[in-house]
Parts: sequence; structure tokens; C-alpha cells
Amino acid sequence: MTREEAIKKLLETDEEFKHMYEEHQELKWKVQKLEKHFPPDPEIEAEEERLKRRKLYLKDMMELKIKEFLSKTQG
Repeated sequence: MTREEAIKKLLETDEEFKHMYEEHQELKWKVQKLEKHFPPDPEIEAEEERLKRRKLYLKDMMELKIKEFLSKTQG
């Protein structure tokens, strides 16, 4: 099973993974929107950093679930 297949299966069967994935996608969009803001504003930059940290946390959590899922299906 490929990584992409594992992600698809997790999105279909794991509500927690699906929620993390959707939140990650939403944060990705928000960060892109904030990055386009000009001129730079300290409050906006702080919010952008907060969103990036949350997005990275979600990515790490999803990666753990993907690895766990792949090890179960291959084992």
C-alpha cells in the first residue's frame, strides 16, 4: 500500500485523522492568505507563526497515524 492510498483510507475510516487533515488544509489556506498581507504587521506575523506551529503539529500527528496504519497493513 502506498502512502497516498493509506491517506485515502484513513480519510475514509478515521474521523480523528479526517478532522486533522481538514484543519491542516484550512490552516494552509489561512497562512497563505496572511503571507500576502502587506505591509507586514507584528500582530499578523504573530498570528501567522501561531497558525504555522499548529499546522506543523497537525502534520506531525497525521504522519504518526499514517506510519502506524502502514505498519499494521504491511505487518
